[in-house]
Amino acid sequence: MIEEIISESRNGTRPKVSDENLKLNEQPTHNVEIVSETPKDALPEVSQEAPTLPGSEPTEKVLAKPPKTEKVLAKGRIALFLLGLLLVGGLGFLVWQRSTAPKAEKPSRSGRLQITPVTVATVTKKTVPIQLQAIGNVQSSSTVSVTPQASGRITGVYFKKGQEVKKGQLLFSIDDRSQTASIQQAQGIVAKSQAQVQQATANLSKDQGVVEQARATLDKDRGIVEQAKATLEKDQGIVQQARMTLAKDKGVVEQARMTLEKDQGAVKQAIATLAKDQAQAQYAAAQSQRYAELYKQGVISQDQAQQYATSSRAAAATVDLDKQAIANAETAVKSDRIGIANAEAVVRGDEVAIANAETAVKSDLVGIENAQTAVKSDLVGIENARAVVEGDRAAIEGSQAGLSADGGALKNAQVQSSYTKVYAPIDGRAGNILVTVGNVVQPSTDKPLVTISTINPIQVAFSVPESNLPQIQKYADNGKLKVDVTFAGNNRPISGTLSFVNNTVDNATGSIQLIGDFNNADGKLFPGQFVNTTLTLSQQPNAIVVPSQAVQTGPNGQFVFVAQEDDTVENVPVVVSNTINGLTVIQKGLDAGDEVVTDGQANLVDGSKIRIKTAADAKDNSDNTKGNNNSDTSGAKETGIKSGGDSNSSGNKSWKSRKNP
Repeated sequence: MIEEIISESRNGTRPKVSDENLKLNEQPTHNVEIVSETPKDALPEVSQEAPTLPGSEPTEKVLAKPPKTEKVLAKGRIALFLLGLLLVGGLGFLVWQRSTAPKAEKPSRSGRLQITPVTVATVTKKTVPIQLQAIGNVQSSSTVSVTPQASGRITGVYFKKGQEVKKGQLLFSIDDRSQTASIQQAQGIVAKSQAQVQQATANLSKDQGVVEQARATLDKDRGIVEQAKATLEKDQGIVQQARMTLAKDKGVVEQARMTLEKDQGAVKQAIATLAKDQAQAQYAAAQSQRYAELYKQGVISQDQAQQYATSSRAAAATVDLDKQAIANAETAVKSDRIGIANAEAVVRGDEVAIANAETAVKSDLVGIENAQTAVKSDLVGIENARAVVEGDRAAIEGSQAGLSADGGALKNAQVQSSYTKVYAPIDGRAGNILVTVGNVVQPSTDKPLVTISTINPIQVAFSVPESNLPQIQKYADNGKLKVDVTFAGNNRPISGTLSFVNNTVDNATGSIQLIGDFNNADGKLFPGQFVNTTLTLSQQPNAIVVPSQAVQTGPNGQFVFVAQEDDTVENVPVVVSNTINGLTVIQKGLDAGDEVVTDGQANLVDGSKIRIKTAADAKDNSDNTKGNNNSDTSGAKETGIKSGGDSNSSGNKSWKSRKNP
C-alpha cells in the first residue's frame, strides 16, 4: 500500500511528500515492527509535539518547522515518528478517495482492486464504401444444348470434351447423301419453273408493246384534239375581237351622229344670231342716218353723230361674221354626214367579219368532235391491250408462285443438308460428348450431342432484401454499380458491374434478385459455384469506424468499452451500420478520438480498472506462450492500438503519459 501511495504521489494524484520522507520507504522491514512495540507513554508525547496534518496540506509544510523536542530524540524515534505520520496521512487520504469515488471496484480475494490488462484502439473518421453483402451463385451468361436437326449417322467429331470452342467452329458431321439427292431433285424443278416464268415474261413484253403503240396513237389523237381546241379558241377570239370592233365602230357612228346634230344646232343658232344681228344692224343704220341728218341740222354734236355711225358699222360687221359662221357650220354638217356614211360602211364590214369568224368556229367544233371520237377509239384499244397484259402478268405470277414453291423446296433441302454439319452456336466451353462416330441420331430426340456454356463473360446471381431496393435504384441511376466476389481459396476480390435488377420481388423470401457481369478470362469463376458477393453503392465520407473486435453484443444490444482518463472503462451503447475489412461503421454512440477496448472485454464491467498493454507486454506474452497451443491472442491484437490514425484524429486523447499501476 505504501508503494502505491508513493507511486501515485509521484504522478501528481496524491499529496506530495518531501524527498526525506520518501527515503523512509527504503528503511528495513523491522521499522514497522518498532511501531507495534512503541511504549504507550511515548505516543502521547509524539502527538503533543506533532501538529495535526490536514487532508489538503502537503506534508512538506508540516515538516518545515520541527519542534525543539526532536533535537533530543534519538534517530530511531525520529524515523518512527515520521513513518507513523506518513501512515496516518496515507490512510486518511485513501478513506477520503474511497468516500468520493462514484463506484467502488470489486476487490480481489487478496483484498486488492482487480486491474485488467487490455489493448485499445483510437476511434477515427474514414471514407468507407456503402455496401450490401450476400451469398451469390455463379452462372453462365448463356448455355446452349446442341441437339441434332437432321437424321443420319455421325461421321465425324471435331473437338474434345471440355475444350474451349469458338462460335462457328465445326463440332459434328452427319451423313448427308440423302440431303444431297433431295437438293438435286429440287434444283431440276426450279429450272423448269424458271423457264415457264421466262416464257410468260416474253409474252408480257410483246403485249406491253401493243399497249405502248395504242398509247402513242392515243397521244397523237389527243394532240389533234388539243390543236383543234386551240384553233377554236383562236377563232372564238377573232369573233370576240370582231364584235368588239363592231361595237367600237357603232360607237363611232353614234358619235358622228351626235356631232352632226350638234353642228346642225350650231347652224340654226348662227341663222338666228344672223337675223338678230341684221335687225340690230338695220336699226343702227337708221339711227346713224337720222343722227347724221340731225348733225347736219346742227341739233347734235359731231361726236354723237360719229358714235352712231360707228355703231352702225359694227352691227354690219357682226352680220358679216354671222354669215361666215353659218357657212362654217354648214360645212361641218356636211363633213359629219360623210363621217357617218364611212362609219356605217365600216360597221357593215365588221358584221361580215363576225359572220366569217363564226363559220370558222363551227368548223373547229366539228374537227374537235371528230378528234374526240378518235381518242375514244384509242382508249378502247388500250383497254383491250391492257386486259391482254394483265393476263400475261397473271401467267407470270402463277409461274413465279410455282418457282417460289420450288425454290422453297430447294432451300429446305439445302437447310436440311446444312444440318448435317453441326457448328458451335456460341463461344464457350464444351461439356461431355454424348455421342461418338457411328451413332445414328434423330432430330426428335431430347438428348443433346453436347452442352456449351459461356464462361467469359460470366454472371453472378445474388439476392438482397427488398428494403434495399430503393437505395439500389437511387445509386444505379448515377451509373453502373461495382460488384466484388470472393470465394474459398481466393480472398482477392474479383470485380464486375451490376447489369440486372429483377422486375419482381420474391414473395416467399422478401428479396429481389440481382445479377452482375464479370470478366472471367482467367477462368477463376465456374458455373454453379457459391461466392461471397459485395455490392458497392456509394462512398460515405467521415464515417466513424472502430476495429470490429471492439464491438460487443449484450442483452440490451451492441456496445463498446471506452477507456477513460482515470484508467477505467465506460460501457457505451452503439448503433452499428456495417462491417468493412475488419472495421465497423458506428452510426451513433462514439466520436472521433475516443479510445475503445479491442481485447480483454471478457473481464470488464462498467467502471472497471484497466491497464493498457504495451508492446513490451505483447512481446513478453508471446515469449511466454511460445510452443503453447492455447496461446493468448491479446499480443497479436496490440497492433490495433494504432489503427485508423489519420488527419481526423488530431484531437485524440494521448495515452503515452499513462503509467501502469
